[in-house]
Amino acid sequence: MPRPPKDVTCRCGHTSTMTISKMLCIKCGKYIFYDDQSRRRHRIHSFYGVALLAAGLTLITYFFVEMIVVPLFPR
Repeated sequence: MPRPPKDVTCRCGHTSTMTISKMLCIKCGKYIFYDDQSRRRHRIHSFYGVALLAAGLTLITYFFVEMIVVPLFPR
């Protein structure tokens, strides 16, 4: 849903007029946000994505060790 136009300045100094919650800065390529709520939402979603990826890799590693490595070296 479009929002009222707002001038937002990136950390690199470039100013953009925004009508959406987030977009990439044309100068430096980093995200700029319409407001702090959008910034927090992006940070939380990024954290959950990384956490799910780490959990998935841990699970795959566990199954690899239990199903392949352990039977190769019986006690």
